Amino acid sequence: MRGFIMLCVLSVHTMSIYDSRLEDWTVEFLAMSAVHSSMHVMRMAFMFITGLVLFITYYRRDFQTVAFWKKRLFFTMIPYVFWNIAYILFRSAASSINLHGSFFNFVKTLMVSLIHGDQFYIYYVLVTLQLYMIFPLMLHGLRKFEKYHMQIFLWSAYLQLAMTAFFKFGIPHLDTSHWPYLFANYGVFVLTYQCYFIAGGIAACHYDKIVKFIEEHARFLTSIFCASLVMMWIHYYLNRFILHESDHKAQSVHQPVYLPWALLVVALVLYLGRLWAKRRTERKWKLFSCFVMTASQTSFGMYLVQPFSLYVMGKYMMPHLAGNKWLFYGSLPFGILFVYFSSMLIAYIFYKTPILSYCIGRKSKFPVRAKTVQVPDKQQI
Repeated sequence: MRGFIMLCVLSVHTMSIYDSRLEDWTVEFLAMSAVHSSMHVMRMAFMFITGLVLFITYYRRDFQTVAFWKKRLFFTMIPYVFWNIAYILFRSAASSINLHGSFFNFVKTLMVSLIHGDQFYIYYVLVTLQLYMIFPLMLHGLRKFEKYHMQIFLWSAYLQLAMTAFFKFGIPHLDTSHWPYLFANYGVFVLTYQCYFIAGGIAACHYDKIVKFIEEHARFLTSIFCASLVMMWIHYYLNRFILHESDHKAQSVHQPVYLPWALLVVALVLYLGRLWAKRRTERKWKLFSCFVMTASQTSFGMYLVQPFSLYVMGKYMMPHLAGNKWLFYGSLPFGILFVYFSSMLIAYIFYKTPILSYCIGRKSKFPVRAKTVQVPDKQQI
């Protein structure tokens, strides 16, 4: 699921580069943007799987809050600080930010970036840090009220719908300049995505029942998915033509319609994961199984290093594609694969390199040289 979701996430970000080369309100732009908007759901899928893995790991085990914070915050804070520094230096080298050669200006920029999480796509790491802070409370709540998980999920869904409706229809008409940062910039606030983390947690608690239901109704869910996909495209056009929203606003994930759409997509991705789990140990799938494992192990690293692959794509490859219409659209799948595999390669190098592996949230050991054991001579014995 990690590997597949990350492929979709990088596909969304690659399509953003293609979309930016088109002129707004043209047929091509509106068609690509409609498809693009339906794919933004992978943000929620990634958050769902984060909650799923956390609760699968800790729900049935003894839990120590301090030990959890030490481990999780350590392996998340290091990548967060490291990549904020790397992104700032990268932007400076690309002349997007002028630090004037001042260490003070660099530190000031870094502090702002660490607080805001506004460098490239690192906001997700800031959201994850917030999740780890409140996870002990979430775990305690789901354990204590295990009989009421359905009610908890429903109220969480109601809250999610209410918040997204407020984000879409209320906040644009309010002055948020004096609001606390996380409230005004709700896209980096953990509460904004609370339903997906809770849904992942509840899915972990009742995993067998939920996957059984999904497998029994897979065809029906697939049919609903196809119909919903078309409805999501129509929803984008309604935002543009009826509500007269900008492309950015029309594609925002902070809209009520994304909740049922996200839960449906997550269910099908989980179903695909179950299908793969039944086949991954077969001999003919051995090579592909190794690839899937690598994609899973490096998924977080791919997310962190993707800005560099996207930059190469947009800066050096896109100018050669934009001049030819057929080449432009035909190259999209190859552009996605380039970003995906180049990000995977960079992340894999980090993953396999001691010390650097901590920068993608992984721990690797230094190679241990085998000791030579001398066998004593028989005469000596």
